[in-house]
Amino acid sequence: MSEGPVREKMNKYWWENYPLHQIWCNDACPLVPRFEYRPGNEYNANNWSLHWLLLHCWTVEQFTLFVDAEISAHDGIYVGCIIFYLRIIVGVRHTWYQWQGKLARLLRRKPALKNGEGEYN
Repeated sequence: MSEGPVREKMNKYWWENYPLHQIWCNDACPLVPRFEYRPGNEYNANNWSLHWLLLHCWTVEQFTLFVDAEISAHDGIYVGCIIFYLRIIVGVRHTWYQWQGKLARLLRRKPALKNGEGEYN
């Protein structure tokens, strides 16, 4: 007898056992705020994260000032920043839609290739 389904069910959060949890508590845009905390140890600092609607925040371990915007086939569409030890992102993350793949292929940097006449495309 396989322990796969039993193991999978044990590792779920309590709300993942409800039938419509994927609609109101998904990774891309959760309707219910999700807060997670991980206490530190001798090697890692205390970490926390918050995900709610289009807002995603979590702590990082290094001091950084950073601003970015991304349209990606793998990570979604968002703008974000790191201010000191806090990463903030506003947008949809961890999605894969066919139009995102088409947009990524359209915007990617293509290598120069020679055609039959020896001209670069």
